[in-house]
Amino acid sequence: MVSKKYLEKQFSCKTIKLNYAEGQQNGPPMILLHGLGGRWVNWESVIDQFADTWHVHAIDLRGHGDSGWVPNKYAFIDYQLEVIEFIQEVIKQPVYVVGHSLGGITAAELCARKPEMVIAAALEDPPLYISEWFDESNFAPIFQAVLDIRKQNLDERGTAVELRKIDPESSDEAIFTRAQAVNRADPGVWDAAISGQIHEKWNPDEVLQAIKAPTLLMQANPDKGGALRDVEASRADELLENGRYVKWDDVGHGMHNEKPKEFVTLLNAFFGQILRKRQSPL
Repeated sequence: MVSKKYLEKQFSCKTIKLNYAEGQQNGPPMILLHGLGGRWVNWESVIDQFADTWHVHAIDLRGHGDSGWVPNKYAFIDYQLEVIEFIQEVIKQPVYVVGHSLGGITAAELCARKPEMVIAAALEDPPLYISEWFDESNFAPIFQAVLDIRKQNLDERGTAVELRKIDPESSDEAIFTRAQAVNRADPGVWDAAISGQIHEKWNPDEVLQAIKAPTLLMQANPDKGGALRDVEASRADELLENGRYVKWDDVGHGMHNEKPKEFVTLLNAFFGQILRKRQSPL
């Protein structure tokens, strides 16, 4: 469970109200962006550690958590819009951004479209090229199964029971946390992924080439459910002008949940080096 106190707030964007959780002002601003079907609480394994040295803002993306819904606007290129507004109007200074999966895509879009807003970024197993292989992936049947559960409009306990049927390995706590997130999300977020609408007008090579900020690209093991194949990770690493690439062979897609201590240590080291350079005199 999240042990520290986080104040949940809502910011009125042009499109929707954006829900987010904010930690104490213990350092520079850090934004955390969750994956598809999640919410800000999905960062619970690492958020306390980050909050010790950063001013954490964990956002519920459009259509997720307690943020508003934007029907038929759940493409990769759409999710950044409220994040941009949030940085402009709430944080009002450049940020360090961490994105998992869909959040990693959103972070990449943010870096490419608004480079002045991002000091550095970490992309955790982002499905950059998923349009090329989604239909044959393990994600396709999982998304369909979760969508079928979501459309039953069960209570959280009922959703948890159904999720357990398709996930026999996760802890009861993880299943219930996921059930809460599933029940809050617009079914359209899964519809967009399954139909392919999510990657319309998405050009990963163009986005990666446009990123100027120091960027940590983190790859999970595709044989364990990772969303980035080896050839794709190499391609992305070559396209990133100021990138650093790491692969964890012993974890699947949820890297920060499977190895939270290592995740925090790596990101604090990466971001910390950049922060020290910015603070040091010429």
